[in-house]
Parts: sequence; C-alpha cells; structure tokens
Amino acid sequence: MPYVLISFFVISLFPSTVSVSANSTVTAGSPWGDWLHYHNYTEIVNTILYLNETYPDLVDVFPIGQSWLNNTIYCVRLTNENVKRPKPEVYFDAYYHAREPITSELALYFLVDTATRFATNNTISRMLNCSQIYVVVALNVDGFGAVKKNEWHRKNVHPYDEDADGLLDEDPPDDEDNDGYIEDLYFDNGSYYEFIRWEGKDDDSDGLFNEDWVGGVDLNRNYEFREPYAQGSPNPNDETYRGPIPFSEPETQAIRNLALQHSFRYALSFHSGTVLVIGPRGRNTAEENVYRNVTLDLSRLTVAPYDHSSPGGYPTGFWHDFMYGNRSTIALSCEIYGNNSAWQIEPGPDPNTWWERGITQFFTPDSDDIENVIQRWLPVFYYIVNRAKLGDATLDGQVNMLDLILMASVLGTKPGNPKWNPRADVKEDGVINVLDLILAASCFGT
Repeated sequence: MPYVLISFFVISLFPSTVSVSANSTVTAGSPWGDWLHYHNYTEIVNTILYLNETYPDLVDVFPIGQSWLNNTIYCVRLTNENVKRPKPEVYFDAYYHAREPITSELALYFLVDTATRFATNNTISRMLNCSQIYVVVALNVDGFGAVKKNEWHRKNVHPYDEDADGLLDEDPPDDEDNDGYIEDLYFDNGSYYEFIRWEGKDDDSDGLFNEDWVGGVDLNRNYEFREPYAQGSPNPNDETYRGPIPFSEPETQAIRNLALQHSFRYALSFHSGTVLVIGPRGRNTAEENVYRNVTLDLSRLTVAPYDHSSPGGYPTGFWHDFMYGNRSTIALSCEIYGNNSAWQIEPGPDPNTWWERGITQFFTPDSDDIENVIQRWLPVFYYIVNRAKLGDATLDGQVNMLDLILMASVLGTKPGNPKWNPRADVKEDGVINVLDLILAASCFGT
C-alpha cells in the first residue's frame, strides 16, 4: 500500500488526530511554480511573501535574524487573525543541513497548502481558528548556495581555517572529471575500507587535497543543554562540529530568541538521511508517557520507526533537548527520507581503490518523487497542531479534570517559583490565577 494511503488510514485510528484529504489542491502557480523541482531560497522567500500579501489575515511573515552571509532568516505564522482569543502555539522548522533540501520542500508545501485551502477545508479552517502555527522553512539559508558548489556540504558557512595555513575555505572538493558528482576515493586493504580523499584538486598547493572546505558549524549541535555527554565534535574539520561555544552562530541565535519570546506547546524539526521519529534525551519521568504516546503515534502515522535518542543510539543534535529542557516544549525531530541504495561505485586510479558517489541521492529524492515524500509526512503537521489544546496543562492531548487539578495546585505561582508550570499559564501573562482556570474550563472536553 502506498505510504500516503497508509498514513491517512492510520491517522483515523487516533482519537486525537484529524484527517485531511490526500488530494491536495496545491497547484502550479506563481511564485512557487510546481513541486517537481527543488526551490532555491529566492523562490522560498518570494512564496512566503506572496502568501502574506495574498492572505494577510492568515499569514504573517517576519524576520528572526541574519545568516553569516547576511541573508534574512524568516519565520511564518499561520492563524486566523479574525478569531480574537488565546490560542496555543506550535512550531516547525526545517533545513538545518545544506544537503537536506527535501525538508524545506515539506515545510513550504505545508504553508502553501494550508493558506490556499483555508476557506475550503474544514480541518485546516479549524486548525487556524484554534491555533498559532510558526514555521521556519529554512534555517541554514546560506546552504542553498553552498551545496550547489559542493554536494557534500552539510554545515553553515562560518569560515574556518581547517588546515591552519592562514587562509579560509580555499581548498574545497572539486568535480575533477566534470560528471556532475563529487566523489570520494576508498582503498580496500583486505581487512577494512580506508577513506583516501574526496575528488578535487590541491587548490592551495600544500600537498593536501580538499582539506579546507567552506565553513562551518553543524547548527543542530550548536545549542546549549545541561548534559554531561555533549554530542558533536570539537574539531572544525568534522561534519558534526559543534562550534566554539553554544549559540555561536547567528542562525541558532535566531531560533533561541524566537523560542524565548514564545511558549510553544509542541515543536518539530525536519531532517533527512534516514527515516525516523526522534525524541529528546532529557525528559522528566512524569512526561515519559507523553513522549511515548506522541512518538508512537507519529511512528504509526508515517510508517516510520522511532528512537528516544539515547547516548548510544542515533547521534542527533541538541535542538529538541534545548526546546524541552529550557522551554518546557514537547519537541521532536523527524528524519523524513534516506536512500541506502543511492551509492554507486566505479574503479579508482590504483588497484583495490574505487570512487564512490551518491551523496545527493542518499539525502534527497529525485524531483519526481518530492511530493510522494511530502504526502507521507504532511499528516504530522495536523497531528501535532491538533494535540496543542488550550488548557491542556498535562499535554495528554485533551482538556479534562486532570488539567484543572494540576492548574489549581499551582495557583498564584510565577516564574522562579519551584511549583511554576508554564503550561498552566494559559493567558501567558507570567502568573497562574483563576482566569487561567476559567479559560481551561471553557475548553473542557476538547
């Protein structure tokens, strides 16, 4: 059974979920064109600005920061501004890593689909009437240009002198044979495979090949979190380089500042390279059931495995740990595509050597498969938004007596109080009082 049919069958099994027709009305048109190509950052910006101009009561676009190359990072808020009442906030972001453009396609599609179908789809109308949805379509905005020059590029473009010769980013990989791929060379010594080098020239004539790439820092490992074991490498040469200090990068500073300005109930970040639903490491025992239920639902919904990201498990970054540990946000990551059959080999220059290629195909589906991947993961947005109910202080996906009891137990508290619970502050005014209880009670049973 195709993934999209499975997804929409499974979503009907969960009482806390909603269903949306798989027959999207997203059509070709200015400025996004179609979904048979990967949009560059100019097309993405033009699209979200177009949505803002065309649907001003639904779409709000605002800058949250600048990249290393001074490109603007935008956030989009979706909500029906004509409905004036408190609404829970949820957050989605994508494109942390330059070679993962399928993630920005998913986020952009969701924005276009939601804005253009608001008036004709009951689920979307209810979603925007009852929630505020924040979306950063692309965080690593400089990555769109960097990956065109080097298809292996993953990090941001923060300049580093990896080979300590006083020059910056002067010896990246090159497509020596002009076949459209940048390959890596391996040697089989009989007992294991040994990496030799990437394809390219000795651009700085130091006898070494491709040792000083463009940038940078792995943005997903540039967050701060109180853990004794730090994921990410201290070496700028490594693809998981975490940067000199947490939040050293303007891109992660933008997300930190946005998170500090809002009280997101749920947050989801999209990546590619495998297919997996991932939760943070540092959960409180009291909320283990919430994470287990959400990850299991998302896993069933997308027909994808899940992992709670233990130190010995999948080596993820720290975004969701920061969001959960510092903002009390139920935050998860979704890896939405990976193709282990993408790798191709051809003979190398010496005996027992070979060239390997396929990095782009490993992280990114072919253009004619973009929408299939999108349709598999699109229901995730509706599930997450639907769980974020006003007054759901226990985050179990419904508003009931347990929420009112919890809120009553923390009445009168403010930030800094040991009993302070930001999820009970329905008004988000920094104090929990009877008005919060009244607002929660008005949503009782939802």
